[in-house]
Amino acid sequence: RNLISQETFKFHFKNLRYAIDRKDTFLCYEVTRKDCDSPVSLHHGVFKNKDNIHAEICFLYWFHDKVLKVLSPREEFKITWYMSWSPCFECAEQVLRFLATHHNLSLDIFSSRLYNIRDPENQQNLCRLVQEGAQVAAMDLYEFKKCWKKFVDNGGRRFRPWKKLLTNFRYQDSKLQEIL
Repeated sequence: RNLISQETFKFHFKNLRYAIDRKDTFLCYEVTRKDCDSPVSLHHGVFKNKDNIHAEICFLYWFHDKVLKVLSPREEFKITWYMSWSPCFECAEQVLRFLATHHNLSLDIFSSRLYNIRDPENQQNLCRLVQEGAQVAAMDLYEFKKCWKKFVDNGGRRFRPWKKLLTNFRYQDSKLQEIL
């Protein structure tokens, strides 16, 4: 099981308006069967940027090479991402191509912060992700708690929200809604 440290989570997932020195993207993922009464996690873990390859692309390579081969193409699966940054333009392009070729997969993306949100190409691709059926949302307190519980080496400690978490969520959410 792939966990991140408490310090890494608090530093990289803190939903600041201006996140200085936070260049890495962390992607916590979960894959479940879509039509289950009580979804069971088939796969979950954490990716981060590696060798100039963004976390989203690392996930897509891994998923294509390791997971797709064992999943039934007749079943529907849900992929959920909890990300420190929303996808950049290029990564969103790759994700769009991936979703277009795998109709039995749905994707929910919850991001702590919006990446380069003033860039029209980034805005356009966030819209395209939604148009192609992906759910794109800002992480709220519930998602932070869920991420902390499942993906952080938390030593049994409960998630303690940082100051302005809800204020910053409202800011991120309102900017995302303006775009979408």
